[in-house]
Amino acid sequence: MSDPSCIPSTTRVPSLDKTYGAMLVGIFFSMFLQGVLTLQTVTYYDSYPKDQAWTKLVVATVWCFDTFQLILIAQSAYHYLISNWGIPSALLVSTWELDLNVTFIGLSTFVCQLFFLRRIWVFSGKKMKHIIIVGLLGALCAVTLIVDVVAMVSVLKNSSVAEFGSQKVTILVAFISGAVADVSIALLLSYYIRRNKGGFKKTDSIITLIIRYTITTGVVTSLLGIFTLVAYFLSPDGLIFIGMHFCLGRLYTNALLATLNSRSKLRASLDETTNLQFDTDPWRNESLSMGPMSNLTRTATKNQSMYVNVHKATEVVEDSGDIYNSKGKTLDSRGVTDDGI
Repeated sequence: MSDPSCIPSTTRVPSLDKTYGAMLVGIFFSMFLQGVLTLQTVTYYDSYPKDQAWTKLVVATVWCFDTFQLILIAQSAYHYLISNWGIPSALLVSTWELDLNVTFIGLSTFVCQLFFLRRIWVFSGKKMKHIIIVGLLGALCAVTLIVDVVAMVSVLKNSSVAEFGSQKVTILVAFISGAVADVSIALLLSYYIRRNKGGFKKTDSIITLIIRYTITTGVVTSLLGIFTLVAYFLSPDGLIFIGMHFCLGRLYTNALLATLNSRSKLRASLDETTNLQFDTDPWRNESLSMGPMSNLTRTATKNQSMYVNVHKATEVVEDSGDIYNSKGKTLDSRGVTDDGI
């Protein structure tokens, strides 16, 4: 093999560490997250066959978006690092696959944000006064998607990789609006879920767990957006921020699937609470039937409150998969309403 130092300087390939090397690393992380997403998708369809059709459609849609986006960026890497290896001029020209991947990241992100916005609408009681908040957040999420599409069109017209780094205003608007939307959605969800607390340690601990997970999800996606923005300002001529952006959509979709798949564990915890309630039901426990009427009344009142609290917690868990009664009736741990419907 000839010594690389003997190659004429006019044909020597420039350093690719901060450009296509960073992009390749981003693809590797995207492949890992796609594997996790695929596993979660299979688990979801296997564990929740009775979920509503629209929920299953959302899961299938985001998985297809992310899969197609991975195909696009993998093809781009092959184009630059294999097919056109050793041709410096080819590294400056953007491919349509690399340009189009931005839109699919925006689409998967937008679908996931709509899913969580719907949860806010449900937990708020579906009152008209809350529709303004949900509408404003929806508009903010739509802005991020529109900006992604505008960026894609701009790069397609110029066919230059450098065009990605030249859109300073577009990048600022996209990442800042996305981060604000994520944090706002997480905080609002936590607020409305917290309102379901009823004062019982067992069910309240389950609701607290859901709140922590909700906040963590919003913070993680927001932090990645902020770090991507920082990487852009530190190296606007590189592709580090693009490699990081490859993973953003999959953080959303994995968060969505994790939310849906966590229901089994949460339901099991609620069943334990419900069983505890049945064990202490004064109308079924013979040891309490001979007690004073005042004690019986107090116990019944306490158990009635426990019923309400279990129902509230179940409502929070079940809505993750859209198992929520459209008439606003409370669900018990078996997924039925108080009147058995």
